[in-house]
Amino acid sequence: MKIQEPTRRLIIDELLMHGCISGQMKVSDFVQRVYPKAINMPTTDRRFGMTTAIDDIHQHMDKNDDWEFEYLFCTYLDLLHVDDNDFIYFLEQYTHPVIRRFSITEEFGRIEFGNECVEAINKYLISSGYKLIQSEKVADKVIYSVTNLNTGVQGTIKNIIFASKYKPEIVLEDALNNDIKIISNQDKCLVYDKNVLNAGISWNELKNWYDEKLYILDTGMDLKERLRESLNSHPEFLFYDTYIEIMVECQGEIPALLPQVYLYYDPELERNRIKKIFEHQRMDFLMIFSETQRVVIEIDGVQHYADYIHGNSRHYASVDKYADMVSAQREMTLAGYDVYRFGGKELYDASAGKNIIKRFFKMLFEKY
Repeated sequence: MKIQEPTRRLIIDELLMHGCISGQMKVSDFVQRVYPKAINMPTTDRRFGMTTAIDDIHQHMDKNDDWEFEYLFCTYLDLLHVDDNDFIYFLEQYTHPVIRRFSITEEFGRIEFGNECVEAINKYLISSGYKLIQSEKVADKVIYSVTNLNTGVQGTIKNIIFASKYKPEIVLEDALNNDIKIISNQDKCLVYDKNVLNAGISWNELKNWYDEKLYILDTGMDLKERLRESLNSHPEFLFYDTYIEIMVECQGEIPALLPQVYLYYDPELERNRIKKIFEHQRMDFLMIFSETQRVVIEIDGVQHYADYIHGNSRHYASVDKYADMVSAQREMTLAGYDVYRFGGKELYDASAGKNIIKRFFKMLFEKY
């Protein structure tokens, strides 16, 4: 449920306030249009030979008026908790011009609804990353569809190479199916090869996968230890350890934090290239909230924006390195990844750094 219950409640309340819910249609016909699953829902009242939810609605709202629309939407159909796709379909059909709605005014009498319902829905729907927009016109009437304002990353995740201390050597085992095989340093990384569903990868799911693969027998470490071993700087350790504290508090029901993830991969060594292809191939951390919503977290040490001069034993700001870094971020963002960067200095002080990290995760989980 990306469109969460409070947002749905606000939308429904706003629509109820506008009135003329089913327009010129009988309520039972209206429900069949906006929520067709009701046709296969069983009756909750077996009097009068009723068998389906549509029979219930016809009895209580067409023949009689002992049910309110608020009860119909929020309790009987439970639109506050149905799948996002069903709720989106409800909104699209609710605004369809076939449901002709009118308001009565003293000055002009009966006036056909304009964009009132669309505006009422978008008022709250946008906060969930969706919006009703015009998709077509039929007989001079506008048809609206819900669009995702943040489409995220397109494509299907097949392999996630992570927790890598050394670059693995990869070949295509089946070039037609794009199946990879790691032929060296395979013991220096992990490869997540399960399907990533719309709910992303939680810590508990990652742990179950790790245990099922019997990695603990190969490495002698549980998942927490194995991931931590792949890190190599004090700010990264602090970031990871703080995440683990939050994960334990949440009993593992939060998105997994995957360290040292290969987002790009060049099989050649950089020194063998005339010009390097990628600024850097391995990301510090990755979180997958859904197959399309992927968050990259980078903790930038001084090497990201400065050159080390051995003779002076000092770092000097490098406009070239900085340009390469922002160029790489731009490419990731355009590809649909959400990138969040920390300056390593933010996390040098353990106490202050931990507070920064906790606040970041709180805001991150609220956003997604």
